[in-house]
Amino acid sequence: MKITSITGIIVGIGGLILLLFTTAPFKLTIPRQSSDSDIKTQVVATVGTRSITLMEVERAVALQLYQVEEQRAKLLNESTQRLIEEELLSAEAARIGVSVPELIERASQSEEIAKLAGLPAPVRLAMQPSQKLTMSLPFQIPKDVSRIRQALLVQLHRKTKIHANLSQPERPVLNVSPDDDPWIGTAQAPITIVEFSDFQCPYCQRSVPILKELLEKYPGKLKLVYRDFPGPNHQHALSAAEAAQCAVEQSRFWEYHDALFASQTPEIGWKFSALAENLGLRQSPFNACMKEHRYREEVLNDLQDGLKLGVTSTPTFFINGRPLVGARPLADFQAIIDPLLKQPSSP
Repeated sequence: MKITSITGIIVGIGGLILLLFTTAPFKLTIPRQSSDSDIKTQVVATVGTRSITLMEVERAVALQLYQVEEQRAKLLNESTQRLIEEELLSAEAARIGVSVPELIERASQSEEIAKLAGLPAPVRLAMQPSQKLTMSLPFQIPKDVSRIRQALLVQLHRKTKIHANLSQPERPVLNVSPDDDPWIGTAQAPITIVEFSDFQCPYCQRSVPILKELLEKYPGKLKLVYRDFPGPNHQHALSAAEAAQCAVEQSRFWEYHDALFASQTPEIGWKFSALAENLGLRQSPFNACMKEHRYREEVLNDLQDGLKLGVTSTPTFFINGRPLVGARPLADFQAIIDPLLKQPSSP
């Protein structure tokens, strides 16, 4: 009796639902996928009648967003390499029927591995049970074991076909003004490098010989512009930037630039007037320029332009608008410059 009643209720509800669907208009709405252009033009804020779009916001922090993506790519690459190494060791250990620690111990007896590891001869690892290798904690591996492990990985890399396919973040192309700041190179060069730098920054000092080498390697192809970005943690950087600008009045900026970096001492400033005298600058106009702080506004304008671009550290370079942050090797500059030179016309 109870079952019949429940069945009747279910049938009644089913009939009511069917009646609703047959007597009332019904429309299934599927949300439309937003395109990239829709997202970019999305209004994220309004100020009075002014609308601020997501595209504007992203442009304002393009450099920082790129740096975040660059860091993400670096972490992914490091993780990929670790997983590749683990797979190489595990596969080789499985092939010969031993554990990974046993594989490394066997490798320690190999002449080839010893040579790759830079060891004078094979080393048998006589280890106590308490000294078992822990592959998940490489910082606990003894020094010789680490060298043998790396040598074994070199050998396995040579014997194994490996293909990594991690994409790198695309560099943004920013609108970077050279302003009217000092430059060296070729006026109408296809490649313009704008450097935001700090005379008291040790990393900027390291970049000086790299930039000179670049100018030698690409004769007629580069224009290097120096813009000031004196850091707040460098108490003498602002005055050094002003002094270099005062040297511009006597057409000696680059000589003064090199002298500042050559005599850079951590936490200690410069004797600007004495430095100018050593370079043969006329003392009276140079000292008057420094006393009047004639170029302080110019230097601070450079700093503000850098901040607007998202510069937070020095040196920061923009190669035809493409950012490169930090003291980088020559190859990193060439990786950006060479493809640009191969284009029909460099932007």
